[in-house]
Amino acid sequence: MTARTPKPQDGAATPPPRHTQLRDRELQRRRSAMLSAVRTLIRKGGVQAVTMRSVADAIGASTTMVYSLFPDKAALISHALERDFVQLSRRLLDAAGTSGTAAERLRRVSHAYASHALEHPLQYRLLFMEQRPLTTIENAGIEYGNLSEDAYALLCGLVQALASEQGRDLPVQEIQTAAQIIWEGVHGTVALRLSTDKDPWFQRLALDAHLDILLDVLLAGVATRWSSLPEGVQNSGQNASKRPPAKRK
Repeated sequence: MTARTPKPQDGAATPPPRHTQLRDRELQRRRSAMLSAVRTLIRKGGVQAVTMRSVADAIGASTTMVYSLFPDKAALISHALERDFVQLSRRLLDAAGTSGTAAERLRRVSHAYASHALEHPLQYRLLFMEQRPLTTIENAGIEYGNLSEDAYALLCGLVQALASEQGRDLPVQEIQTAAQIIWEGVHGTVALRLSTDKDPWFQRLALDAHLDILLDVLLAGVATRWSSLPEGVQNSGQNASKRPPAKRK
């Protein structure tokens, strides 16, 4: 009696051939090695130390192999930083929660953002304080519009909710401008804390108290701006959540 290869049940997916599985595992191994090499190069010499050649040399591969997995240096760096962006975004999403007003949720997110930055200063400097090549949405390491990866989408959504609570339906650009102003204010506070926190020339409030005052000023300013907009702009019927779809490759 001879053994027979069992046939897949009806509706069951046929597993890929073994050689395909081995090839895919090898490609994934090389991809992971490349991203690890990028992070090492950045830690040692900054973003400028990363080139397709330096990454290839670091893992003993050809530049052709690197280009076969990543279209350019910008995409390579973006994917290498993916886990850092995801870690931050998920912390902010948890902080936002679902309870409270939009302003209360914005405050929680802002405090979580500042805390994360001060807990991970090297990571924060790399993400937001060092210039790096920009990649396209399609080639980015994080998924556009996914709130667990795209912290900017979360912030825009909260600002949109803030406008809605005030009875305003504002254009996409107005919502994004307000979101950027809030982000810039919190980022500036964080950046100064990282670079001059112990400076003896001036005294600061504790970070939480300072952030609350900053947000009081920013949110009051945003509300004043919105109230001064022409009626047609205040109720344009354009919802900022309608961001163009984009797919990760």
